[in-house]
Amino acid sequence: MLCLLKNLLRRKPVKNAPLLGKDSSHYKVTNAQFVSFLEQSGFRKRQLDRHEKTKRIKKVFGLAFVWVVVMGFAWVVIESAQALELF
Repeated sequence: MLCLLKNLLRRKPVKNAPLLGKDSSHYKVTNAQFVSFLEQSGFRKRQLDRHEKTKRIKKVFGLAFVWVVVMGFAWVVIESAQALELF
């Protein structure tokens, strides 16, 4: 169960395109020029923090889920203790 939660809540690795390898200087220059072009053209200036927002939302949902599980476990323990008191 814990492994399932870890897999659901962990950060997914960022995969780079195969042409953006670090071994070729030609692709580095081309990539740098392309990035410069994107910066000058204003590409996605409004959504710069989308990654951070996604991370924050995942963290909040993860913490909320953990709290729900802990409260559920506490409820089961309290109900079991009350049931044992009757017998």
